[in-house]
Amino acid sequence: MTAEPLPSRTAAPLGVEPKPAADACLASDLIAEAEQRVRVSRTEHSLRLDLEVIERAFGRRTLDERVRSSVLAARERALRLAEANGRPSETIRLTFAADLFVAIGVERSWRPREARDVTAALARVLEVDPQEVSVQLLTVALRSPQLLELPPLVALDIQISMLFALSPAVEASLWVRDETGRVECVLSVGETAMTRRFRAIASETLDGKSSGSDRGVIVGVAIRRWQMPWAALVLRLRSRERVEALLDEAASAMSPIVERDFLLQRNAAHERTLVKASERRLARLGFDLHDGALQHIAALAADLRHLRPQVASAIGSQVDSLEKRVSELDRVLRELAHSLEPASLLRRPLERVIDAEIDALVERTGVDVRARVIGDFGAMTQSQKIALIRVVQEAFTNIREHSNATRVGVLVTGGRSCVEVQVEDDGDGFEVTRTLQDAAQRGRLGLVGSSERVRLLGGTFDIRSRPGGPTTVSLTLPRWQPVVGEQDPALQLAY
Repeated sequence: MTAEPLPSRTAAPLGVEPKPAADACLASDLIAEAEQRVRVSRTEHSLRLDLEVIERAFGRRTLDERVRSSVLAARERALRLAEANGRPSETIRLTFAADLFVAIGVERSWRPREARDVTAALARVLEVDPQEVSVQLLTVALRSPQLLELPPLVALDIQISMLFALSPAVEASLWVRDETGRVECVLSVGETAMTRRFRAIASETLDGKSSGSDRGVIVGVAIRRWQMPWAALVLRLRSRERVEALLDEAASAMSPIVERDFLLQRNAAHERTLVKASERRLARLGFDLHDGALQHIAALAADLRHLRPQVASAIGSQVDSLEKRVSELDRVLRELAHSLEPASLLRRPLERVIDAEIDALVERTGVDVRARVIGDFGAMTQSQKIALIRVVQEAFTNIREHSNATRVGVLVTGGRSCVEVQVEDDGDGFEVTRTLQDAAQRGRLGLVGSSERVRLLGGTFDIRSRPGGPTTVSLTLPRWQPVVGEQDPALQLAY
């Protein structure tokens, strides 16, 4: 295809001279750019079709609402990689499949039969051998960036479940040494994965010795930190044929998760110190209320009772009113003093604490509260539990004192990777930035302090509101516990 120069009859009215060479170059550039856009469009369309086919290979699992956001993120990642590469590739398609495999594994453990069905479907789509798909899928999935966003113990659990599903392993367990040097199991898959034989091989592996039974069906692989064995991955295998490389790959992929756990532990120690210091101050305030203000109120109530016979005929009704107000003040301060004591909060299940706070809000305001508390909260740390409760208390305080709300919704969800809380009311609302700034300047640090408490624990805190409402207070706390269990007793408070 050639480009014609600008005709002289067109150039003359414009007051320019025809430039055949320049015009031809400009036209060629425009044509090349248009062709490039067409190629990119066709390439992206082709890749999107390939991704849809790969997604269908996973069946209805990708339709689960819990994984849809991860599926969309995996698709966008594949498209960005293709754009950077200039064209789709088998590596990009396999990376997308691995991202889906991990996203589903986060919500529910893979079973070997399910994994075999998926790899067989992917093999047909990618036109490769199922064994090759299985190996490549496992090696990519073990190092998925999604795993670095999860609590280390959850990430290690997912890695072991994927290894169990895509390798000849029939049982697997992860072992570490506790502070006393004793070998303990922190994760296991299989009925006999915690037997003496597994423990013995784990001990040998942690000591840096060559491990594995004479028959070769139970093997141990060291997970290293700074070239030193930190944990032992022990597996019972159907066959040792072509499996050593996969086990080494798995151990290598687990090493960054282990390093992240160490960093989180070190950061958590600092956070616990700060949170405990804050809780000690609150607890001391609770005791001061009990031993100070509440005692004065009790004395005032006694004085009023003694005064009643002397003034009953003159101002008896006013005394009755004063007694009711003093009684209400006594009740409110006692509730406040009790809520400020962390030990009382930690002794009760989180669900019961939330229910008690809701009952108190309903009793004092008559507001209609609809609450849902779902999931598992047993693995929350003490600091996380206290932070969550303080946020709910502060949100309820603002609803009671400022919002004029008639309806309140509370949703507390304990997922595998995080705990989420959302408190929404239909009250008057407010301008968030200005209100929080004014509150901080006046020394009223309720929700401001709560947000700092959540931030120290690695979570996120958000307030959304506008004049006229509604107002939503939400937080997310990552579910984290050290891989090696903490030896600390229940939260100790010094006074």
